[in-house]
Amino acid sequence: MIGYLRDYANAITALAYLFAVIGLFLAFNGKIELGVAAMLWTWFLDHWDGHVARKTSHHRRPGMAEFGKSFDGFADFIHGVVFPAAIIILVGQGSALSLVASLFLVLAGAIRLSYFENVGLTDDARFIGIPVSYGTPLLAVLLLARRLLPDNILPTILSAAFIILALLHVTTAIRVPAIRGAAVPIATGFAIAGSIALIMIRR
Repeated sequence: MIGYLRDYANAITALAYLFAVIGLFLAFNGKIELGVAAMLWTWFLDHWDGHVARKTSHHRRPGMAEFGKSFDGFADFIHGVVFPAAIIILVGQGSALSLVASLFLVLAGAIRLSYFENVGLTDDARFIGIPVSYGTPLLAVLLLARRLLPDNILPTILSAAFIILALLHVTTAIRVPAIRGAAVPIATGFAIAGSIALIMIRR
C-alpha cells in the first residue's frame, strides 16, 4: 500500500496529512493560531496534488489516480470539515451554539463530499456549491480579524459564519470555479502569507 506514495501527486497529499496532524496537535494544545497556520499548508498542498496529478497524468502508473482520488478526499474532510469543527468547539468553549455549528458543518461537509465524489465538476470545471476547502481560509481570515472585533464576540461570529458556509456547501444554486492553473500559486501565496501573519499575531 505504501507504494502508492511513490506517485508524486499522492506524495504531496501525504505531506498535506502531516501538516494536518501538526495543525490538530497545535490547536488541541491551546495554540489555535499556529494550528490554523499549519492547516493552511495542508490547504494549499491539497491544490498542488491535483495540479501535479493533471500534469503527470500520462506518466502515472495504473491505479494511482483512483487511489489518489480517495486519498485526497479524506484530506479534504480533515482540513475542510473536522478541523474547522474542532476550532469552533475550542473557541466556543463547548457552548451549545458551537455544537450546533459543528453538527451543521460535519453533516453538510460529508454530504457535499459524497455528492462531489459521484457528480464531480460541471462541464466548465466548476464546483456545484461551495467546496469544503473554503473552511480553513475562512478560519484564518476570522482569526486575523480577531483584534478588530469586540471582546468575546469571536465565538458567535465563528459559529454563525460556519453555519452559513455549511448551508452553502450543499446548495445547488452556486457554481464556483475550481482552483487550477494560475490560481494554484495565488492560493499558495495566500496560504503562506496567512500562515506568517497568524504566527506573528500569536507572538
